[in-house]
Amino acid sequence: MKKTILAFVAAFMMLTTASAQKDLRLLNHLSIGAEVGTMGWGVDASMPVTPFFDVQAGFNMFPKVNFNTKISMNKPYEGIKKVPVRGTPLMKGGKVLVNFMPVPMITSFHVTAGAYFGSEEVIGLYNTELMPAEIAAYNKANPDDKRGLALGDYLLEPDENGNIDSKLKVKPVKTYLGIGIGRAVPKNRVGFKMDLGCVLWGKPSVYCNDVKVEDTNQDGDGGGIMKVATKLKVYPVLNFRICGRIF
Repeated sequence: MKKTILAFVAAFMMLTTASAQKDLRLLNHLSIGAEVGTMGWGVDASMPVTPFFDVQAGFNMFPKVNFNTKISMNKPYEGIKKVPVRGTPLMKGGKVLVNFMPVPMITSFHVTAGAYFGSEEVIGLYNTELMPAEIAAYNKANPDDKRGLALGDYLLEPDENGNIDSKLKVKPVKTYLGIGIGRAVPKNRVGFKMDLGCVLWGKPSVYCNDVKVEDTNQDGDGGGIMKVATKLKVYPVLNFRICGRIF
């Protein structure tokens, strides 16, 4: 009789523990998602930790959609005032996010914190028409009267072949803070999630032909997106995600 009672108690405790783990959502589900937004496109996987927390990890990459524009010379050289250039997004890398839902029984509103990490390069810019090769020699001989492209507050100097290969770089590990609606791990098989936040990546650095360019107050009026990006310490994020629960 005692053995029967003990066996019953043990079985009851096992069932209770399993039920508690299910209620606590301790890594008992997995969802796969795909998203698109200002961080580009991405894929990720999510698991619940408690009813209030989900962990989300994945990869994001910005599609290489080129944009063409013209940038003015800081001073005309042999009649050249503007030079056509092409820019391309270079941002890509991994992410680890933690979603906190204050009242998961009522709403899917969540607060998110985490980090994006990977490539330092955000945007690349290069000239589509060669500049006069003599400019490099002129700049070397006249360090106080250099000629080049005025990208915002930065002077981009061509190399000895008349090429400009410029990149905008930020910290390799970037903090993310945001809010949103939707669940990383949906209650049903398919779910939707929207996030609004910002990436804190600090003051961007400008490189030209692998050399860091210092801010010289050029006040150039060209460069489009890249000119704006040189001044951004905080990058706005708006992502839309669709996901499916695997188990």
